Amino acid sequence: MPFITAYQTEKGDTKPINQDSLMIQSARSKQGSVGMFAVCDGMGGLNQGEVASSTIVKQLSDWFKHKLPILLDTADVEDLPFYLMEKIEAINQDLIEDSNLQKTQMGSTLTVILIVDQQYFTFQLGDSRAYAVGQKITQLTKDQSLVAREIARGMITEQQALTHPQRHVLLQCMGVQSDIQVAMTSGVLAEGEQLMLCTDGFYRSLTPEEIHHAITSDVSVNKDEMQETLNFLIQTVKNREETDDITALLVQTI
Repeated sequence: MPFITAYQTEKGDTKPINQDSLMIQSARSKQGSVGMFAVCDGMGGLNQGEVASSTIVKQLSDWFKHKLPILLDTADVEDLPFYLMEKIEAINQDLIEDSNLQKTQMGSTLTVILIVDQQYFTFQLGDSRAYAVGQKITQLTKDQSLVAREIARGMITEQQALTHPQRHVLLQCMGVQSDIQVAMTSGVLAEGEQLMLCTDGFYRSLTPEEIHHAITSDVSVNKDEMQETLNFLIQTVKNREETDDITALLVQTI
């Protein structure tokens, strides 16, 4: 397996069902190791958020297994983000059509990382996050939320955002509107660098420095120790009385 991964997802204490979903897919190609990883934080009444997030993960997994191998043989690596963007937009439209048929509304955040050899591409809708963790911790995605916009404008502080009455309002997400604005970034992984994807239930109770310290204090790339680190961080979140669903995924290239 070209990647070592550790992950955990848990239902929030006040939630009837876990509406988060995650995806881990990897393969080998002539371009090197290929992986696609995602977290989704579903939103909606009853089980609708879970349906949205799981639908996204299933369709992205199908794309990775059936469409991406063809693209790796016929397209340049630099063109892959365009095709994945098309797929994300198609999934978004499917969710909207399903909502209309069922006369309900469901949505989800989406944070995806596509890795080809050491090059990565991130795709973002909503306020789940991706981090690169190495000598320092870098947030690769920007929250597409009302409070993040107000912080950027200097209207509120990060501390005020934690208790802001509109802290859960998203500016972008999957399944609500046809005209989505997927934010994309790209980069090259440094040697020994790990990637973390997580929902807001995970990062809201942790500082980036705490995440960085926990991950880099273990210099090995042993799967069991990576899992122990992730379990420790999630238990820390729960000890701080987080009530939302909690999901985190850690990826190390080998």
